[in-house]
Amino acid sequence: MTPAPALMMALSLATPFVTQSSDIGPPPGRLVDIGGHKVHVLCSGEGAPTVVLEAGASAFAIDWSLVQPEIARRNRVCSYDRLGYGWSETGSPETPARVVANLHAMLVAIGERGPFVLVGASMGGIYARMYRLQYPDEVAAMVLVDPSHEDDLFTMFQGKGVTIGSLTAEEIRSTIPAGPAKLPRRSAQTGPPFDRLPPDLYRRRVALETQLIDSMPESVPHEIVLEVVEGQRAAFSTLQKLGASQEHPRDDGPLIVLTRGVRLSPEFRELHARLARSSTNSRHTVVEGAGHEIHLFEPTVVILAIQDVIGALTNKTRLPLR
Repeated sequence: MTPAPALMMALSLATPFVTQSSDIGPPPGRLVDIGGHKVHVLCSGEGAPTVVLEAGASAFAIDWSLVQPEIARRNRVCSYDRLGYGWSETGSPETPARVVANLHAMLVAIGERGPFVLVGASMGGIYARMYRLQYPDEVAAMVLVDPSHEDDLFTMFQGKGVTIGSLTAEEIRSTIPAGPAKLPRRSAQTGPPFDRLPPDLYRRRVALETQLIDSMPESVPHEIVLEVVEGQRAAFSTLQKLGASQEHPRDDGPLIVLTRGVRLSPEFRELHARLARSSTNSRHTVVEGAGHEIHLFEPTVVILAIQDVIGALTNKTRLPLR
């Protein structure tokens, strides 16, 4: 495992607090006030339970476009852009605690009632799990799509690679250089798997990411980086402590963990298998041939997983083995 500095992860999440100005056209959903800021949310379909789609870092509601319409045939389903992304307004720098609070405020504001099925991709898997900890009565089931895992998120401390969640607040602070942090520049992602979206949505996604990149400042103030790093550390530490204290699965809420098959290490596979074992009613599936964005590479697999957890909830049955 090659340690990835906590600073680099923080910069990827600390930047969407600056003003966005690019013209990306009208939002496909609606803007909802969550208390001083407006969030873009797109809900479709009818039928309980409502499915809530949580995108990964630097990702958008549009990334669920190959999944949401099919789920909407039978259930209410909502995707949204976190503050600073897509059509949502800018807000404070992103931390897991803020994401959870804002998601809860959004669901209340639009009148969606739980318990929900949470679907989290990549870092969205961390956010979904933290939401469940904060609001356990509001989450009936989860589908985690190649989720980030706290035991796979590393930084350097005293010359060694350690998990971010294993450090104290003071220790993680000592790993962050003084002064503003210069942002690396990059281009919008094009080609696979994003070009699997319909052409008009693909062009719009490129525009969304171009807007996000263009909105980034040359550097991020030191205090903002510290705020985001500590927010991440606190969440990862909470999840690590929970995992370490679990001798037996904690509940029987339906849970499906989907793991990419491409560039999959045995260690990462085991982390996802262990995550699946946190429920007595779970399934872990390695999606052969799929990269990280399984919902774009193999949307049918994600759709089936969501339908399976809904079926297990509705019928009060075990998840089917596939």
